[in-house]
Amino acid sequence: GQGGGRAMAGRAPLDLLLLHKATDPSNPETDWECIQELCDQISADAEGPAVALRLLEHKIQSPQEAEALRALTVLEMCVNNCGENFHSEMGKFRFLNGLIKVLSPKYLGEWSAESVKSRIIQNLFSWTVWFPQEVKIRDAYQMLKKRGIVRQDPKLLEDRIVPPPPRPAGSIFDAEDEKSQMLARLLKSKNTADLQAANRLIKGLIKEEEEKLAKVTRRVDAVKEAQSHAEALEEMLNRCPVRSGGIVAQSELQELQDLQAKCEQLKPVMFRVAHETLEDEAALGEILQANDHLTRALGLSKQVLGPSRDPAAGAVETSVPPSPPVSAGGPSLIDLSELDSAKTKPSSFSSSTHSLDEELVSLGLPDSPAGEAAFFSGLQGAAPPSPSCPTHILANLFIPLESITLSPIPPVTIYERDGLKAVLHFSRDLVPGRPAAHVLVLSLLSTSLHPIQQVVFQAAVPKSMAIKLQPATGSKLPPFNPLLPPTVISQVLLLANPLKVPLRLKYRLSYVQNQQPHSEDGEVTDFPNAELWGGS
Repeated sequence: GQGGGRAMAGRAPLDLLLLHKATDPSNPETDWECIQELCDQISADAEGPAVALRLLEHKIQSPQEAEALRALTVLEMCVNNCGENFHSEMGKFRFLNGLIKVLSPKYLGEWSAESVKSRIIQNLFSWTVWFPQEVKIRDAYQMLKKRGIVRQDPKLLEDRIVPPPPRPAGSIFDAEDEKSQMLARLLKSKNTADLQAANRLIKGLIKEEEEKLAKVTRRVDAVKEAQSHAEALEEMLNRCPVRSGGIVAQSELQELQDLQAKCEQLKPVMFRVAHETLEDEAALGEILQANDHLTRALGLSKQVLGPSRDPAAGAVETSVPPSPPVSAGGPSLIDLSELDSAKTKPSSFSSSTHSLDEELVSLGLPDSPAGEAAFFSGLQGAAPPSPSCPTHILANLFIPLESITLSPIPPVTIYERDGLKAVLHFSRDLVPGRPAAHVLVLSLLSTSLHPIQQVVFQAAVPKSMAIKLQPATGSKLPPFNPLLPPTVISQVLLLANPLKVPLRLKYRLSYVQNQQPHSEDGEVTDFPNAELWGGS
């Protein structure tokens, strides 16, 4: 009853750091005891299922395949262990829409890993069998089949998740604060070596506090900027004359384009600051609220402007598509009615050129939602691309990193500074059925004594070509240790060059080293063009 709910709410709130640990892709193995502790907390907290599912949705949409798969493992364990309240919350469109976005090419499906998408489909199908009372799950799954996203029912895997092993005695999770206890023990010692160790530990704690303050500053600035730009875009769209059957002047269109592009750029920024704020539930709520505001503003821009009718005119006349109905009982099932028309557009590519130069087609950040293409690409009124169009060649193409065999062609070093090195390798094999497509692999490794974080690589090529960046395997490199194998960030680059012209690639590499942000632009022209385009 109501009294019982209040008693639950009085318990300790959900420890968001546990969820971060449980889904951390840098852990070599699944942390079963951490997941079990998380399940216990979710079951004990009245708000636990709603909070956990919102965060898991965010993790499942991660551009890092390993993190998304870890989040799905946690979700499956919660389904097995957290009871009816969790199943009921999971069966709402609010959460189901988040899973659908990962599958749909209209949203994130273009760049989501196949392993993640197939795992989501297996779970949705399993839930329709195990929880027939949750009719919205069935509705969502049937809609995916109707749209052709799910072509056939997968095999029902009833034993996917095995129970976690028992927690070992003396687990570090049972300690109140391991570092505090160690510091107190070292300070009581009269041994010089212990006191020196205590001094190093204190310095480390101070550094952690400084980093924490820097993260707070980044988060506050990002939330403020996101809310400001989303509000400005919504306000401008709400007074847009096209809503009353008018036309948009070219000057106003340019202003809208700038605002929309800025909102698109802020989406991956919000994703990163959310990763840094998982232990602070109130702050994370502000980030998710700002991110929702961005999503609403970008969605409104597409609804209001729609496709172009007469791009050659000085102003753009557009029609307003009907808005999908919203049920009074909460969020409705996400509308994929535009999916068929979206398939004809290479939504993985942006026509924006603001981030590099006017000659090149910029890709923007690789972890931005590729399925939510900039609405101005629709205003240009271009015809559907021909099979020889560079962007068409790369449409719906995804190459798993582990399937690539490197070519004997020597790699090209494109960046080497401050201990960070970026190297482009070439695949030995062409893409079957797409002879104009080549596969490259970017490797980033560090010999720096400082950790390198927030690594983001962008690339652009001349308009006669097209390039598509798959999600990187990570975004941080630890300090170099000669006693350990080097850590490498890898990223697959898909390149289409139907005219076989010499390759020219511009890039932007941004990262944070020793708490200092870096952003380096460069151009590479010394590619082995004869071997790539004229070889056997």
